[in-house]
Order: sequence, then structure tokens, then C-alpha cells
Amino acid sequence: MIFAALSEFLDGTLPPRNCRELQKHLSGCDPCLQYLETLKKTIRACQLYQAAPAPPPSTAVREAFIKALSTRPVRRARLRKVG
Repeated sequence: MIFAALSEFLDGTLPPRNCRELQKHLSGCDPCLQYLETLKKTIRACQLYQAAPAPPPSTAVREAFIKALSTRPVRRARLRKVG
């Protein structure tokens, strides 16, 4: 429960009353403070990370994909009889 509260605390979504309670808890809990610092660093790293765009598929992959789509059996929808 405390870990979820720490995330909400950093996101600014933790209700004010819970913020006060969490700050009081943090003032005497070194493990939670350490976890909070680790969480902050993780969030910063994720914000800085820029994923490289994936390269386009090779001709062989593209052709295999098209072949797989064209040889796939067609599923027909069953129609309900009305009336």
C-alpha cells in the first residue's frame, strides 16, 4: 500500500490528507525514503529514454507476412435466422 502511495505522491495525485500522513511516515522511515529516491531516479530515467524507431521490415519478412495473410483461411460469420 505504501508503494502505491509513493507513486501517487510523486504524481501529485495523492489526496492532501494522505500526503500529510505519508510525509509524516517518511520522516521516520529510511527504507521508504530510499525507495522514494529510487523511484524518482527511475521516473527520470524513463522520461529521458528515447526509443529508437524500429527499422522497416526486410523484403523477406514483408513477403512472408503477405503470404501468411493470403493463405489464411477465411472465417465466415454465422448468420442467425430471424423470425
